[in-house]
Amino acid sequence: MGINKAGFKIIKVFLLLSIAGYMLSYWLVIFGQLSIIIIFITLFLVYFFRDPSRKTKENDKIIYSPADGEVIEIKETSEDKFLKAPARIVKIFMTPLDVHVQRSPIKGRIGYLEYRKGKFMPANLEKASEENEQNLIGIENAKVKILIKQIAGLIARRIVWWVHTQQGVSQGERIGMIKLGSQVDIYVPLDVEVRVKVKDKVKAGLTVLGEIK
Repeated sequence: MGINKAGFKIIKVFLLLSIAGYMLSYWLVIFGQLSIIIIFITLFLVYFFRDPSRKTKENDKIIYSPADGEVIEIKETSEDKFLKAPARIVKIFMTPLDVHVQRSPIKGRIGYLEYRKGKFMPANLEKASEENEQNLIGIENAKVKILIKQIAGLIARRIVWWVHTQQGVSQGERIGMIKLGSQVDIYVPLDVEVRVKVKDKVKAGLTVLGEIK
């Protein structure tokens, strides 16, 4: 299991701090105690930024989950940025223990990208989906258009994306990350049969979220 490169810098900083604390403990005991705390934080960060290799079974009729976590809401809505039509939204909440790398649910092309600054309310609040800092990624192919919304939360204040408009992406390809827990929403057309339900645990690139009819 690898570590995502997005976490290398912060892990390195805490690792150096733990080493410095250990060395200074020869003069002051408190530095040794701080070093132990920092080591535990470093180990947590290594776990948090883990990025397991996954083999997605490509299927042009299937839409995979874009994120790991728990489905907290499924409802009909209207999406006017990319789909520009009535849609169904599936909201996925991620805890700090989930893998935080997002993957492309379909094979296609990046047709829309928009970063929005905003608030940092708890991501599981309903209004957080609209008012929190977020990044929108629209992906399309000959069969379907979908929109993924990366949402920052109370603690998660850093959204990363690794794609650009007009870029081609494979099904299951890594497209971004939200650091330290948050929420990912996915909008799909109403004619897509959603195959998950509220409280289901899902995994990016592995769990079938919907089927294109």
